[in-house]
Amino acid sequence: MLKSASTLIRSVLLKPQAIRLCSSTTATSSDDEPVVLENNPYTKAPRKCLLCSTGVELDYKNARLLQQFVSTFSGRVYDRHITGLCDEQQKKLIEAIAKSRRAGFMPIFVKDPKYARDPKLFDPLKPIRPHSFA
Repeated sequence: MLKSASTLIRSVLLKPQAIRLCSSTTATSSDDEPVVLENNPYTKAPRKCLLCSTGVELDYKNARLLQQFVSTFSGRVYDRHITGLCDEQQKKLIEAIAKSRRAGFMPIFVKDPKYARDPKLFDPLKPIRPHSFA
């Protein structure tokens, strides 16, 4: 073992061309290149509206569902920034509520008291998106 170590030292000291301390050729590929990602890992997943994600169809005869999107005190339909619905579903909701009111399934100015204790789909005091005019 001692002999092999001494022969290694001699080969290094006596033959300087055997070991290169720096390379004279340029590297063709480097592992230190930046990684190109296809997707941004920090982007949030797009939010789907409540009705699109669950696949619920709006019907003017389903007054219990439609009452969830109506204010308890004024009877007005909540805006998109509160309900979190997409534009298409919000338009369908307004049409279904209007049709339901004309057919007599829903009251016009107030929310039906028998639906007041239903579980909330959203909180009107904490909108999902900020209002566009605020």
